[in-house]
Amino acid sequence: MYDVEITHLGIFLVAGLASPIAIKVIQYIMAPNIPRLKRASTTYECGEKPIGDAQVKFNVQFFTFAIVFVVFDILSILFLLWAYAFRVFDPVYTTMIVMGGFAGFLFTGLFFWIKKGTMSWV
Repeated sequence: MYDVEITHLGIFLVAGLASPIAIKVIQYIMAPNIPRLKRASTTYECGEKPIGDAQVKFNVQFFTFAIVFVVFDILSILFLLWAYAFRVFDPVYTTMIVMGGFAGFLFTGLFFWIKKGTMSWV
């Protein structure tokens, strides 16, 4: 029984590693070998000639806001799961300590960001 499980795992690993390699080999064999034109590598501007560089500077504050949003969105989902676990499990205090520590860790980071002035524009 144990050997069958190891054999299935080995087959799965070999297939999982061989698949991307086979796809890249097939792509290399079947892809047309056409040299890139200068116009093909430029930015598409609906028939207009491109003006300026395609890469613009991105404000880091938007990235920070997105990270804070994602973190607290996940936190709200975890609090919903926590409320369910609080209702179901008997060791209530353990659940409260773990989730309280997690929330405290996240709010400590938020207060650090606010104190540093990173979140002052929000």
